[in-house]
Amino acid sequence: MSIEELAKLIQAGEQDKVLELWQQVRRFAYRQARRWSAVTGEDTEDLLQTAFIALLAALEGWNHERGQFLTWYGLRLKSEFTEATGQRTQRDRLDPLQNYLSLDTQLTDQEGGVLLLSDVIPDPRAAAEMEAVVERDAAARRNEAIRKALDALPADQRRAVVLRYWYGEAVDSKAHQAALKALRRPDVSRGLRQYMTPV
Repeated sequence: MSIEELAKLIQAGEQDKVLELWQQVRRFAYRQARRWSAVTGEDTEDLLQTAFIALLAALEGWNHERGQFLTWYGLRLKSEFTEATGQRTQRDRLDPLQNYLSLDTQLTDQEGGVLLLSDVIPDPRAAAEMEAVVERDAAARRNEAIRKALDALPADQRRAVVLRYWYGEAVDSKAHQAALKALRRPDVSRGLRQYMTPV
């Protein structure tokens, strides 16, 4: 018996033919459910249950004079799947919450080990905090190198460098020049070279 003949009999009151009709349209419904499942992430079996409900709705509204039952059923199926997946509008379909990946999604690394997606997503705040730690460490090392270099100078030369470069004051040029000469000595300048900027 054809799909249309079964649908007409059911509409005429033979409700016991519904499962027979379902068996004939089930393959079509399953293919559609798999397509929707691939796009929406919904479970195929859940969509197949929705497809049965769509079959009952299609039987209520189908008119054999307006076209084939399967065409009408396909429209009802699309409508029910749209409702079931919450994608009534373009805005719903593009909603990020409709197209997400769980942070618990398992990934495989190059060695075959299992990681979670949450393990490999960079955290911008953590990166900024790590950068701040690196900068503080570099500043501490630079300050220590400068302190050691200044400690190697006599008091008057050290005072001239500090006043000139930290406070921007005018200093005795003789003490200043002597301090610069002393800071260029290899045993002193070795610790400062990595912090020097090219001129």
